[in-house]
Amino acid sequence: MVGCGTPTSRKPNLYEVRGRVVDAETKLGLASARVRVRAVMPSAVGKQVLTSYAVADVEGQYRAELAAGFAAVQHAAEVRVDASVPGYVPGGVDLPPPQKSQGHYAAPDILLSRGQAPHPPPDLKDLGIILTEPPKPDPLPWRRGR
Repeated sequence: MVGCGTPTSRKPNLYEVRGRVVDAETKLGLASARVRVRAVMPSAVGKQVLTSYAVADVEGQYRAELAAGFAAVQHAAEVRVDASVPGYVPGGVDLPPPQKSQGHYAAPDILLSRGQAPHPPPDLKDLGIILTEPPKPDPLPWRRGR
C-alpha cells in the first residue's frame, strides 16, 4: 500500500497522513516503527508547526492525524515524515504540500536500512581538548577633546 495524505471524511477538522515503513532490503513492513509527521506553515506571527506521532502496525502501516484541516496543510512550507525502529538507521521523506485540486497525494514508503545511526562526534572537552580564545587587543586609549 502506498501511503497518502488525505482529508479525513469522519473528522473534517483533521488532516490524515497514511503510509508504510519498510525494510529497504526485504521490502517487508516494520512493525512498531515510530513515525513523526511534521508540517511547517507560515503564519502572521512566524512559523506554525504541527506535529503528529504514530506507531506502525504489524505490516508497517501507520496513520497520523495533524490537528489542522486540509486547507491549512495546503499552505505548508514543509511536510516531513520521519520513522525509526531499533536496529535500523532512521529515515524519512519530504512530502510536497497537496494541491488545491487534490483530495489526496501519494507518499512513498519510508525505507529503513539495517544498522545503527552514526554516533555524534564527541565533545572536545570529553577528549581533554580545551579551546581557548586568542587574547583580545587592548582598546585604543580614549582621547578627550582638545
